Amino acid sequence: MNINERTLLDSELLRTFLTITETQNLTQAANHLNRTQSAISVQIRKLEEALGTRLFARQPRGMKLTEDGHRLLPEARRLVRDVDRVSRLFSDSLTGQIRIGIPDDFPRLWLEEILQTFAARHPDVDVTVNCSFSECFPQSVHKGELDLALYTVGPGGIQDAIICQAPMVWAVTESFVADPEKPLPVALFNRECWWRDCAIAALDTAGINYRIAFSSESLSGIYAAIHAGLAVGVLSRPALQPGMRELSVNEALPTLPLTTTVLLTGEQQSPLITAMTEVIEAVSRA
Repeated sequence: MNINERTLLDSELLRTFLTITETQNLTQAANHLNRTQSAISVQIRKLEEALGTRLFARQPRGMKLTEDGHRLLPEARRLVRDVDRVSRLFSDSLTGQIRIGIPDDFPRLWLEEILQTFAARHPDVDVTVNCSFSECFPQSVHKGELDLALYTVGPGGIQDAIICQAPMVWAVTESFVADPEKPLPVALFNRECWWRDCAIAALDTAGINYRIAFSSESLSGIYAAIHAGLAVGVLSRPALQPGMRELSVNEALPTLPLTTTVLLTGEQQSPLITAMTEVIEAVSRA
C-alpha cells in the first residue's frame, strides 16, 4: 500500500471503512450510517484512490477485505480513536455519572460509536446503559431513574426530538422458504406493544393465514427464531443481522410502517445530559 505523503485522509472516510468492515454489506452499512448506498460507495472509492489500492473485494454475498484492507484495519481504528482524543482537548472536563436508556434494537455500530465518542471526549464520566424494551423509558426518565433515553414510537406517536427513522421489515434467514400449504410462522414479542400490534394488523388486513410460532420477551429471542429458520420476524431495517434478509412486497407480505427513534430528556438539564445529547445527535447525522 503506497500512501502519498501529501494525501490527507478524512476521518469520516475511515469511519465508513470501519462500518463496512463490520457489516460486510453496503446496504447494512448505509443503514447504520444513515446515508445512501451510493454515498458510502463514493466514500470508499475516494479512500481507495487516496491510498492507491483496493480495500474490499466486492462479492455477491458481501464485501470482503483485501490483504491491504486487513493491513489498514488496525491503523484506521487507531486513527479514529486519536481524532476523537484530540477533539476532547478543547472540551470542558466533565465528571460524574450519566444513565441512558437505549432500545435493544438500536443499531449496535451506532451505540458503539456513541459510547466511544463520548468516552473520548469525557473520559472521567461513568456511563450506565440500560439496553432493553424502550416503552418503559419515558416513565423511567420522568421518575429520574434515567437521565435521558432513546425510545421507539410508531405511527402517531410523540415525534419531537427525532433522532432517526427506519422502515420496519419482515425478516428471515437467507435460507428461509415459506410453505404455501401451511400458515406463515411468525415470531413476535409476547407483550403488548405497537410492533406486535402493527404486524398482526398488517397480516389480518392482507388476509394472510399465519400462526405465532415463536414469542419472546426480548429481541435476542426473536433473533434466535429468525436465525434458526423457525419464523418470520419483524425488525427495523438497520437491525437486520448478517445472514438475514428482508421479505419484499413481491413475496406477498404487506408493507409495514416506519419506526421512529426519539430522544427524551428530563426536565432537569445538566452539562452531562447536554454533552451526551450532542454526541447522539452528531452520530445520527453522520
